[in-house]
Amino acid sequence: MRFPVTRDAVVNAALDAEADEEMVSALRAMPAAEFNEANEILRAVPLPETEPDSHTEAARVRERDQDA
Repeated sequence: MRFPVTRDAVVNAALDAEADEEMVSALRAMPAAEFNEANEILRAVPLPETEPDSHTEAARVRERDQDA
């Protein structure tokens, strides 16, 4: 993909690459903007909501295991 690129071009590239519907939906949820590099696209993709504290609990377990 050549930059700069629009959201619609990113979505179309994903469709051409046969990305799954979850990925395409996430890309469609980005703001209608022009992106100058891949990192801008990554920052623009909305993150899915997760269970509260699910990542925090996993981090606590890792820390506990490292301290043991």
